[in-house]
Order: sequence, then structure tokens, then C-alpha cells
Amino acid sequence: MTGLRLIPLFLAAALTLPHPALAQQKFPERPIRLLIPFAAGGGTDIVARIVGARLGETLGQPIVVDARPGAGGAIAVAELMRANPDGHTLMIATSTHAVLPIVSNQPWHPSNDFTPVASLYSYPFVLVTNSENAARFGNLSQYLTNVRANPGRVNWGSSGVGGPQHLVGEQFNRLTKLSMVHVPYKGNGPMMQALRANEVQVAFDTQTLMLPHIQEGRLKPLAITSEKRSARLPDTPTFREAGVADFAIEITNFILAPKGTPGAIQAELTRQFAAALEHKEVRDKLMGFGHNVPTAAENGSVVVKKHIDEFNATYGRLVQELGLKDK
Repeated sequence: MTGLRLIPLFLAAALTLPHPALAQQKFPERPIRLLIPFAAGGGTDIVARIVGARLGETLGQPIVVDARPGAGGAIAVAELMRANPDGHTLMIATSTHAVLPIVSNQPWHPSNDFTPVASLYSYPFVLVTNSENAARFGNLSQYLTNVRANPGRVNWGSSGVGGPQHLVGEQFNRLTKLSMVHVPYKGNGPMMQALRANEVQVAFDTQTLMLPHIQEGRLKPLAITSEKRSARLPDTPTFREAGVADFAIEITNFILAPKGTPGAIQAELTRQFAAALEHKEVRDKLMGFGHNVPTAAENGSVVVKKHIDEFNATYGRLVQELGLKDK
């Protein structure tokens, strides 16, 4: 497998085109509800409020963030599918939305049964170990050597079956032919507690979550899944630099609307989200979290659909081959 680029770079010319059909109808007519499939107060919730505040200013209606966590995102998706396709209910989804129907036996297609709107941001994962194992897992090469010499004796944690951390970890294990014990938790918080308590010895997660613990010396980064080194972790090599040539992955968060949303409303929402991400204050805050933020030229509904379908093709096979099912 070659490195997977999760945000294709090509022009989305429709972002700048006027939409005369909207002149015949007022949009939005009322506040827009933005569903998130995670608990309030987390990273997605924070980004939703930052972007939503800017959108509210330009659209003239508030953006109401509505957290609907649970079932790997299926609860929020079900709420979106029940909503009227008029642009007043949207959802932030992550890349793993593309495999949720397989993991959770959902009766919908990840791209065909929704209206894609825009990408918000993407982010790499950092592989970290805890302070108790920092010496024996001195770098990625030593870690690989140690795990191969002790098959089935190293635990790795994730925030749940079928989630981003789980899929990235399984892909890594497959590429490197490692035998470790996966321990899923109900969210990032419990996973982090387990990592620090040495119930699990390693885990993949975002820079935003890991960085404070790294700075405190409680966690040690071994490698990052981005194409280039991160400015926030300049001394941490990419997996490619560390010798795992085919492992470069970023997860994308994007906006979906219900299937059947009129094309003019879809195009207006795409334009508005792309413009919000170009706003300096919004862009600086998101990039300050370690996120990669697409430009308007890199954004659009076509980009979102392409990403969902590519992720489904690559990781859908992995889910099926490994028999990953939410329990």
C-alpha cells in the first residue's frame, strides 16, 4: 500500500460561483443545527464552535452545536438521516464514517446516502509509549524489535472498535507484521488513563491530546503518521523517516447534509464553510491545534465524496478481513 493522501489537491471552482437559485428562497431561515458524533467538550466540539461562530456571522443565523455521541457515530448519523434535507441540519463526520456501516451493520452507504458539503481539517496520529516503557522503546526501531521478540505480550489501546485510532493501529500492525493485544476503551479519556497506568504500553492518537502529556514527560512519542515532521513535535520522526515506508495517514473531519439537500443550498454551504476556514482567526486556531486546514481550492463536495469512497475502499477491506465488529 502506498501512503494515503486523505485531502486531494485540486480546484473546486464551484466555491466561487454565484448561486442564483438561492435568490428565490431565503437560506438559512432559522438556526442551523450542527450535529457532532462525540461528547461535548472534546476536540471536535471545540472546532465546531470556532467554525460555527464565524459561519453564524456570515449567514446571519446562529450555528447550534448538538452533541449526539455513541455507537461509533451511528446515533448522530441516524439523527441526520431523520432531518429535513433543507440545509438546516448538518453533521461533522470523521473518516471512519466511511467504514461505520461495516463495523456497526448500518443500512446506509457512507457517501451515496448523504450530501457531502466540505472538508474542515485533517490530522495525523502520533504513536506514543508511557514513561515506564520509554527506555526499552527508545525509538521506533527498538520498539519494533522488542515487540517482535515478545509477540502477544505488548498491549495497545484505542478509543473503541472501528474508531480512527483502532483502524490506524491495525493498519500499522499489518504493515509491520506485529503481534500485539488490542484493548479498546470507551473514549480517549479512559484510553489515556490506561496508557499512563501502563495497562496498555502504546497507543495512537492526535497531537492535541498527546502533547501536554509529552511535555510533562509522562509520554514519549515514537513516530508521527504525517508526510512531514510536525512543527509541534519537531524532534519526532515520521514513520517513513523511521523506516516504515508505506505508512503515512491523516484522518479528515468533514461536513455532511441529509440526502436530497438542494444543489443550490449544498453549493452555498460549501462556499460558506470554505470561506470560514480561510478566515485568519479561524485558520490560526485550527492550525494551532496541530490540524491541517484545506484552502478553498482544496475543498468542496467532490473532495469529500472522493475521500469517503477512498477510505471506504482501503479500510473497508481491512475491517472485513480482520472481522472488526462493534460489540
